[in-house]
Amino acid sequence: MYKYELFHFIRKNRKISLDDLSKKLGVSKSYLSLIEKGSRKLSYDLAVRIALCMEMTPDDLFFDDHKIRRKYKVDKLDNFEY
Repeated sequence: MYKYELFHFIRKNRKISLDDLSKKLGVSKSYLSLIEKGSRKLSYDLAVRIALCMEMTPDDLFFDDHKIRRKYKVDKLDNFEY
């Protein structure tokens, strides 16, 4: 699993579209999509802004560990549809 997969899962679970989030953040929808797919690196500045919009902490976006998964009640992402 790549480190932003949890971000994608939580965004979808909270029914926040890429379009809505990109407008709130002032970045393109395609750029956010590339971040979620792990094709682009996430800056700390953007992580803080995303975290505020998604009621997360920036650390949740940078670190994928069991504590963070438990916090968001995510055990397995294997069957999650993109």
